[in-house]
Amino acid sequence: MTGVLTALERAVSRPLGMLALFASALVVYAVRAIGWPLTAGRDLDEYVYAYLQLFDGDPLLPWSLLFRTPVTPVVAGVSLDVLDGALVEPLLAVLYAGSVVAWSAAARHFGPWTALAVAAALLVYPAYGLLFHELSSEPLFAAGFALWALLLVRAAAQPSAGRFAAAGAGVALVALIRPGNAVLLVFALFPLALAGPLRSRTVWAGAFAAAALLPLAGWTAHNGVRYDEYALARGGNAVIPFYRAFITDRIVSPENGAASRRLAEAVETHLVTREPYRSYDVTVDEVFASGSFRIHEDFYLLSDQVFGWDTDYSVLRDAGVEAVRAEPAKYASGVVETVWLQLSESLFRSSDEGTEAGSAATAAGGADLPEPTEGEPIPGGQVVWISRPDNAIKQVWTSPTEFRFSFAEPSMRPRFEEIVRRREELFGALPDRTGNAELELRLNQLSRWFPRPVLWIALGLVAIALRRPRGSRTLVGLSSAAFLVVALNALGLFADRHFVLPVAPAFVLLGLAGLLGSRDEEQRAA
Repeated sequence: MTGVLTALERAVSRPLGMLALFASALVVYAVRAIGWPLTAGRDLDEYVYAYLQLFDGDPLLPWSLLFRTPVTPVVAGVSLDVLDGALVEPLLAVLYAGSVVAWSAAARHFGPWTALAVAAALLVYPAYGLLFHELSSEPLFAAGFALWALLLVRAAAQPSAGRFAAAGAGVALVALIRPGNAVLLVFALFPLALAGPLRSRTVWAGAFAAAALLPLAGWTAHNGVRYDEYALARGGNAVIPFYRAFITDRIVSPENGAASRRLAEAVETHLVTREPYRSYDVTVDEVFASGSFRIHEDFYLLSDQVFGWDTDYSVLRDAGVEAVRAEPAKYASGVVETVWLQLSESLFRSSDEGTEAGSAATAAGGADLPEPTEGEPIPGGQVVWISRPDNAIKQVWTSPTEFRFSFAEPSMRPRFEEIVRRREELFGALPDRTGNAELELRLNQLSRWFPRPVLWIALGLVAIALRRPRGSRTLVGLSSAAFLVVALNALGLFADRHFVLPVAPAFVLLGLAGLLGSRDEEQRAA
């Protein structure tokens, strides 16, 4: 038994051992794919729209292009487009295996047993693996964050300007996958917390910042030159705090201030007067009290059409700020609750989840209408992705449940129909097989029993305080980066485990390195 443990300890320090871990992760992915066939993840339609127009000199539907950064649209779109989607699952399998190897390699800096334990934990972590069976930004962010963690750990272990420049480039990568990840730019200050001459630490910090900012500045300039939008991504200022204040906390109200009253006036004049709001007798007060995802989508389109594309949702942002000022305790407690839910719950997938069947509802005029699904006040069909600076494409509701598109220029229609056709074609490239229900059940059961992030955090903090393992500063810094991502999402969004799982391995590493990591004297002896 001792010989086996010694062999495993040596394996994690050698390329052959990492190759064996990579192969093992591929096998794990393949087995899980039997129960979890690849499916469309969050907002995949928007990424597909962006991909289909990325190299168009005059894009017809610029909203999706500006609302997202380019890496996810390119990776998702190309993988669906090439060989009729045959590369999608192999690509995600490679990203999953690569992320497991990257986290194990990062853990190796804290000791061989930490590397082995992290590798084993991630291989049996079903919720983390589930991310890679849903095509969206999450698996790409998870893989990118794993790479960044490895780069940061290596830079902290053997500091140099080159290594910290690589870590800075890693921040640029994850921000180009999902724009909110630009919050990690604050880690340009991390080198200043390390040991060493101040001049050297300043150079390291400068290298990190330069390598992170240059690609992001380049993409911002690209948006400015091409679309006259000098921003990494358009609309980000409307997410925090309006999205959360409206949907989760439901504290947006016309009485909160001037911006809220302007929004209410627009709702009264341009929203509840049209279908489907009119037939479903939705009032202004009900709009603000609803917390409706569908109405929130209409808010984006309403803002662009009424207040103007150039305002970049400033009225929504200001209404959100006014809501927080009006009820700061409710907002703050909601954010804390969301952070707790993110860290204390897991992710499951159930193949028998269906769309809630609608019953009959009675319209204001007495006609029977289908009851909106999912507890929403209006039927689905919101199409914020048609938004343009000139409002040349509009959604026209022909009944309470049906709509069509109108175009300022007839030449737009064929281009629009081609984009929609290609979108359906790419979605059709996703696997259509049915997952094994028994395996899916077992995976969900395992996910239920796997330790939640909050337990790894508690274990790590207590173990670090008691044991003082080597590299504790880096461990705390890396887990702080993961927590920063979780907290940022909580400031603007509801609780969704998709937002925490890409960074959850940082908490696993914190717990296991705190418990098993080598101390300085042990490292010197080794």
